[in-house]
Amino acid sequence: MGLHLDAVFWGAILSVLIAVVIFVYLTYKVLKLMKKDAARHQSDQQS
Repeated sequence: MGLHLDAVFWGAILSVLIAVVIFVYLTYKVLKLMKKDAARHQSDQQS
């Protein structure tokens, strides 16, 4: 196993990790937005 293969391997791992972090972050933001939206719809119906 050479150094070049190692760099490619770690590059791939890093890319996957970054993609997962971004995906989790976006999912969190969307869920928060949906909750806020649902709460707003409930208060709209009450008034």
